[in-house]
Amino acid sequence: MLVLTDLTRFNDSDKVCMALLDEDDCTCYRPLPYENLDFVEFRNIRPGIIVSADVIPHENPDSPHVEDCTFENDVWLDCVDEQTFKDLLERSAVDSIEEAFEGIVTAKNRCVPVESPCSRSIRTIRINPKSVSLSVISSGEDVKLRLAFTDKAGETFRLTPIADLCFHRMAMEYVQQGRMDELEALLAGGEE
Repeated sequence: MLVLTDLTRFNDSDKVCMALLDEDDCTCYRPLPYENLDFVEFRNIRPGIIVSADVIPHENPDSPHVEDCTFENDVWLDCVDEQTFKDLLERSAVDSIEEAFEGIVTAKNRCVPVESPCSRSIRTIRINPKSVSLSVISSGEDVKLRLAFTDKAGETFRLTPIADLCFHRMAMEYVQQGRMDELEALLAGGEE
């Protein structure tokens, strides 16, 4: 069974990248071609949804997305329960960005060289919830959100762009309603 964990938005397109984990062994898959927002909204695709599909891995995936594949005969089912989703994320999580990306990505070096990608391009990282803060940055007419956090190894990452579609939408609602303090309190109040 495959469980969708991430929907990544693109700034310049209505395309959405999806990442799914195999519930048995936490293998990550990123199906191509990318879907568009209309498909995601029409199918009510969200984190936790179960997908049954024939997975065809790409022989030479484009770096750095080494998990690229094609889905055939895909059927989008209901969501797993909250505990199952949390357990899956926990089993796939690591304590640091350095561990997640083999020391290539650090607080000082956030880019992965195309010619030498990591063995994974997307990971779940354990962080200290009290370290999380959001910043709103004006860029012309646009408003951009940036996240700061400290991973469990003690490395601090600042001004990190937010590409997660669901989190970005939710955070922007708080921003537009002038409720950033409330959102930051919710994030910092978590246990993990």
